[in-house]
Amino acid sequence: MLIKLGHKTSPYQSQVIDATLTEYDKQGQAGEQQIRDAAVASGNFGGGREGAQLGQYQSDRLADRAALQASMLQQNFGQANQLAQQNFMN
Repeated sequence: MLIKLGHKTSPYQSQVIDATLTEYDKQGQAGEQQIRDAAVASGNFGGGREGAQLGQYQSDRLADRAALQASMLQQNFGQANQLAQQNFMN
């Protein structure tokens, strides 16, 4: 679920960001499965507690994912800005 912000990145940078976020999402699915497995093991599968835990987990993951994406985009912007300044000085 890559959020497009109308920014320009190189194809390489886009691929790195996409791959990083895809891996982050896979890890998130594993975390959700752990919550479900714990609910089954305790006999509470489908209960309110499981739903609350999943909701909080997903909310935290979305916030962390957005921060990760913003950090990578900021890094790209800083790098582009630095290169533009070097080019201007030359």
